[in-house]
Amino acid sequence: MRTDQEAAIISAIVRHGSLSAAARQLGLSVSVVADRLAGLERRLGVRLIARTTRRQSLTEAGKLYLSEMEPILAAIEAVETRVRDLSSVPQGTLRISAPLPIGRRWIAPFVAEFAARYPDVRLQLLLEDRYVDIVGEGFDLAIRGGPAVESEFSGRFLVSTRRVVVASPAYLAQHGTPMRPEDLSAHACLVFNGGGHFHADWRFGRGEAARIVRVSARLATSSSELPVVWAAAGMGLTQKSLWEVQDHLEDGRLVTVLDAFEPDPASFYAIHPVSRSQSRLLSLFVGELSDYLRQRFPA
Repeated sequence: MRTDQEAAIISAIVRHGSLSAAARQLGLSVSVVADRLAGLERRLGVRLIARTTRRQSLTEAGKLYLSEMEPILAAIEAVETRVRDLSSVPQGTLRISAPLPIGRRWIAPFVAEFAARYPDVRLQLLLEDRYVDIVGEGFDLAIRGGPAVESEFSGRFLVSTRRVVVASPAYLAQHGTPMRPEDLSAHACLVFNGGGHFHADWRFGRGEAARIVRVSARLATSSSELPVVWAAAGMGLTQKSLWEVQDHLEDGRLVTVLDAFEPDPASFYAIHPVSRSQSRLLSLFVGELSDYLRQRFPA
């Protein structure tokens, strides 16, 4: 067996936490993964993986082995990607992560169209309201709100979107309309966060007038879609991207408030590891996604 394949098995075991999870990711049986690990350890004469009933972790020898092999694995993957890209027909596999609202509304339909155009391409789309570990979880691309991009990643701007504060007419009739961001302290706010907190930081104003106001929540959730549902039900106010609430605004279920304090638009980026920058398939996907969104995304 090739050394790089053995190293890939070690990496998968550590990344996914068990032989069975690594086997599923690699498309192998558990017995094959265990045999190849045991064979490598016999050949090297050291234990690479410390086995417990709950999780597998690297020994010191395993850490040294993997730290030296991972750059080689990345280089092999990059070469193989460039060779595959020489084909005139796009082919290969892309794993993509996106937040639920933009993923469901825009990314998923585009993925379907892309798959139909390029039948030799396999695509996996994960929709979750969290920042995935792009490298650790094996993703090729993540759609994220910007602007920060870590140094080990490349980012391409996709679209920007207005941010607005909305509430139902019924809620405002009962509780009054806030005239300044500071008035939100007297209102029921509906927030999205992944940390289990009953607060969120909402941005208001532009340029030198820009500021962040921390609002306390009556209802909080780790689902970015629920605050819109709650606002339409008259439970309070929420700050969302315009396209997330546009249908509700058009049919009158929601109205905007604090329009004079609207913040700078929020931006979305396509983020991928620098090592994938030479992938023709990835470049094709991001380029066509950018065109798709620019043609359809509401201003």
